[in-house]
Amino acid sequence: MSNHLAIAAATSALRYVLDRALQPVRLGPVGYAQVTTLRPDQLGTPDLVQSTGINVFLYLVTPNPAWNLAALPTRDDDAAFLERPRCALDLHYLITCYGRDAALEGQRLLGRALTALSVTPVLSSEVVAAAVEEYSGSEDTGFLTESDLAHQIEPVRLSPTALSLDDLSKLWSVFPQTPYQLSVTYTAAVVLLESPAVPRAALPVRERAFSLSTTPAPRLVSADMGEAAGADSPLHLRGEHLLSRKNRVRLGPVGLEPLPGATASLLTVAVDGRVPAGLHPVQVLHMSPDGPQPIRVVATSNALPVTVRPTVTRVNVGDSDIVLELNPPLFAGQRATVSFSRDVAHADALPDKVDFVLPPVTAGTLPQPSVRVPRRDVPDGKWLVRIQVDGVTSLPELVCGVYGAPTVALPPP
Repeated sequence: MSNHLAIAAATSALRYVLDRALQPVRLGPVGYAQVTTLRPDQLGTPDLVQSTGINVFLYLVTPNPAWNLAALPTRDDDAAFLERPRCALDLHYLITCYGRDAALEGQRLLGRALTALSVTPVLSSEVVAAAVEEYSGSEDTGFLTESDLAHQIEPVRLSPTALSLDDLSKLWSVFPQTPYQLSVTYTAAVVLLESPAVPRAALPVRERAFSLSTTPAPRLVSADMGEAAGADSPLHLRGEHLLSRKNRVRLGPVGLEPLPGATASLLTVAVDGRVPAGLHPVQVLHMSPDGPQPIRVVATSNALPVTVRPTVTRVNVGDSDIVLELNPPLFAGQRATVSFSRDVAHADALPDKVDFVLPPVTAGTLPQPSVRVPRRDVPDGKWLVRIQVDGVTSLPELVCGVYGAPTVALPPP
């Protein structure tokens, strides 16, 4: 991989290949020709208008699809780097040959450039190192000494790009009031930019252990929490081969122990406040038995979706805030919206619904068992209170056949 100077180093290496092609005396020499790396609209400046040369201009950078997908993902569940982030790029160059048209100097230089690029279609480590040595003494390109493109595992390959007359005219139209010069386009692939971030190194394997089991892997058919589907509700898992000598149920980020009475076709777990509200996958895990070896997962079932609904357990009205007590609490990163709705439409021009979008819980904070909304922003009246957490909304309770709880009356009696 290469550091962020690799793009400039690739341009310098391409410039070096073309510069070497101008050095030997050949048939039909073009005197005083030089290789530049300017914008094409700068070729008409007074100091260059009478000169001859080859110009290399990087006009487009695109992602390389093959290399960009080669190392995904680059982070673990804790967002720590598994390996250094990498950016794979293809560089698109416009090579312009200019000189006196009457002497066909541009065409003669173009012939030299195409010949040189066909002889050196790969910017090998030797070519890149020679370019760094050649140009690092200049004040403008002294930074090349810190480039490590020469050590990139994948060499940069050059290939001509065929552009239609329409595409070529669009490209030159980017440079206003600049007359067209004889040009060809080349693609350099691939340049791999690597971040200096330090990845988390895994601990070495201390001991290898193998176990064989004739028990089929567990398979889940259904996962049911009933209509409430809230915290403190039992979760019934049905399937095949669910029971082993040691079981565990993984619900989202939490591991739960099955309740007594489990069978091969039915497991029941009690969902508690450790499980965040939201949509989670549930799996049955077969664990290795207790012994001298560390306990590990030996078989895993398929995953089924389970919805855990938030519940507003109590509403307290204070002087400045309305406090909603929740089960389960809000965990770091979760987003919540509190809704107040009237059970009967108000005759006045007052809102029948008031929503409060709460800021997400800050990472690293403890679970929040309650949330607050400003009392002054809720008009007086009787309101049905609900909360939505990560897209899952709490269910109101039935009172005499209608949804009547949890409610809050403002002002309080």
